[in-house]
Amino acid sequence: MAISSNPLTRIAFMAFWGARSRTDRTRWVTIAIEPSHRVGPALTESCMPSANPRRVVEQFCNRFPEQLATLTRIMGDDKASQFELKQNLKSLHAESHRLKGAAYCMGFPILGAQFFKLEQDADELLQSKQDITPKRMERIYVSLSKIAKLRSYVTVDHSKLVQSFENPAPRSYGDDQADALRKLLKVQRILFVEDDISVRNLVRELLTDIGVGEVRMASSGQEALALMRTYTPTMLLSDWYMQPVDGLSLLRQVRSGQARLPSQTPIIFLTSENNAEKIHSVIRNGVDHVLIKPFNRAVVMRAISRIAQQQRPH
Repeated sequence: MAISSNPLTRIAFMAFWGARSRTDRTRWVTIAIEPSHRVGPALTESCMPSANPRRVVEQFCNRFPEQLATLTRIMGDDKASQFELKQNLKSLHAESHRLKGAAYCMGFPILGAQFFKLEQDADELLQSKQDITPKRMERIYVSLSKIAKLRSYVTVDHSKLVQSFENPAPRSYGDDQADALRKLLKVQRILFVEDDISVRNLVRELLTDIGVGEVRMASSGQEALALMRTYTPTMLLSDWYMQPVDGLSLLRQVRSGQARLPSQTPIIFLTSENNAEKIHSVIRNGVDHVLIKPFNRAVVMRAISRIAQQQRPH
């Protein structure tokens, strides 16, 4: 797998894999990673009207104290049995992973990094063969304390996502090109699968804003599979880690023809996972594109437009 960067410091992972079609073609798949510090005016496209995500981000900010309280409640009593402590840590690990992705998407990279640290702490305790003692649990409470101290930081005005929308860059497309892009996006039917309501609301607004003709939502892979019995999207956007059916399982079912969807349907993963080996594994399983959280309007539009153009009949 080759790794390269362009003047915008984007990191691109390129992977070569056999096509799934009967013609046995081969394709290149590009996975663009947009680092959190790049979320800003320089990456904001404005060839189309921009809906400000302020309302969605504000909802996330308002829920933050409640989410923090939930994390604290999950840990319960540190005098619980080893089995109970491990179950609590598993729940904490899953919740911190979800909130990490949401924080990055909402434009709070510092908060996302702290949730990532909490996720790592929980994972290390779960992987250890030693008993979980109050002493070893201290790292969890330290991480929770650091997250709690960010309450004043989690405001709409501090969101890098909101800042990028309120300080747009000049339009980068000509009128003819922008018009062709609008027409292409208007015929797209996108199903977005994500277990976090804040991210679902945000991406729905982004997709609607860039001109996607139809957007439907599912809160889990299981719900998406049920919806696909009666609905055929032209493109599938999905989170990676979900329960009970995760994005990888959803991908495999579509590619194998088990889902009631054409097996060649384009699939984009939206995830906070940035491990190169894991990303390479989903490429081998047939994902078309991976967007690493945080992402913004421009990144989403480029990915969808590129894939839509590839799917357009000639």
